[in-house]
Amino acid sequence: MNLSRGQRAKIADLVPNGQRFTLGVSVDAPGLIIDFACFGLDARGQLADERYMTFFNQPTSPCGGVALSVPSGDKAGFAIDLGRLPAGIERLTLTAAIDGAGTMSRIGRGHVRLMDGASEVGRFEFSGADFAEERALMLLEIYRKDGIWRTCALGQGFNGGLAALVAHFGGTVAPETPAPPPPEPPKPQPSPVNLSKITLDKRGNSVSLQKQANASHGEILINLKWRSLSGAKKGFLSGLMGSNRTDLDVGCLYELINGDKSAVQALGNTFGNYYGPPYIALDADDRTGSSSSGENLRINGQHWDEIKRVLVYAFIYEGAPNWAEAEALITLKTPGQPEIEVRLDSHRNDRPMCAIALLENQGGAVKITKLVDYHRGHLDMDQAHHWGLEWVRGSKD
Repeated sequence: MNLSRGQRAKIADLVPNGQRFTLGVSVDAPGLIIDFACFGLDARGQLADERYMTFFNQPTSPCGGVALSVPSGDKAGFAIDLGRLPAGIERLTLTAAIDGAGTMSRIGRGHVRLMDGASEVGRFEFSGADFAEERALMLLEIYRKDGIWRTCALGQGFNGGLAALVAHFGGTVAPETPAPPPPEPPKPQPSPVNLSKITLDKRGNSVSLQKQANASHGEILINLKWRSLSGAKKGFLSGLMGSNRTDLDVGCLYELINGDKSAVQALGNTFGNYYGPPYIALDADDRTGSSSSGENLRINGQHWDEIKRVLVYAFIYEGAPNWAEAEALITLKTPGQPEIEVRLDSHRNDRPMCAIALLENQGGAVKITKLVDYHRGHLDMDQAHHWGLEWVRGSKD
């Protein structure tokens, strides 16, 4: 069944059991990064409980009635089980919001479809011609009326992004610096949706950190940690290679505004310089797994205007290259800015070098893009990202 904008239908007419189905979403929008969310709303169309906003940082609702699940052939999706939803949830609204620059008018084609198992039973199509300067959309709604669940194709746009959608549904975005609670609020307020910690969940996701007014960025701290199954950090891979340790390192390629290029890493003992060029330094090389703080790469944000780009990477110098078991996590912290997280999420990759994230100077802002692509070594990574350095075999001894 093809749904036009504003058209309604009973879920039971589309899905025989009327309770369990999947919403699949695809959008052809080159150059845009679009995040999808499903809001569970009350009878007033309000988000009374922030846990019923299902999106990349909150992949399932408390009841399990809504969960991230991507049907084959789609780019995003949600598994819906209406029977699990509490009585207070009367409406599910599927939304899309642009992360970064751009407007919805740049969409080529897009669709939302209802899937009963592997079968498509309903589809709503849209394109950029339907929109102008909008940066967020309400695409489809599943709602309960007179005890019967129905659907409606919306295609309604908003000029704001994800925060504007949260506000529209009666939620509030938690501030970066918590404000003091208001004295004796006149009525209960919905819990804030905390967007102050940003997880770059998908390859190509990006976020820009702007300068504070009349100030530099301050220190940009890049921390690498990873999981130990044996109780001693990093020791869990040793049995696979006959070694008693695994040495996982963080480093970076850099390019300065003046054209200078090189690397900062423990391999070759090129630990960098925090107070002079390249204004990037590696604290130390943890080779034994005894450091609870992991490894830290520091960028002097007071000199960010002298840095063009930084490619942050991690590699397994010694031990088994099993990134899935390592569950490595890169955390980027800057004073006065949200904390950024990037996870190394490959499950079957045996290449020991991972290009994690690219930091670019864009008019003084720090643009961070998740890469998480894997290479056989430094040379392959260099060539893939067009750095142009000459590489020779190195050692940390």
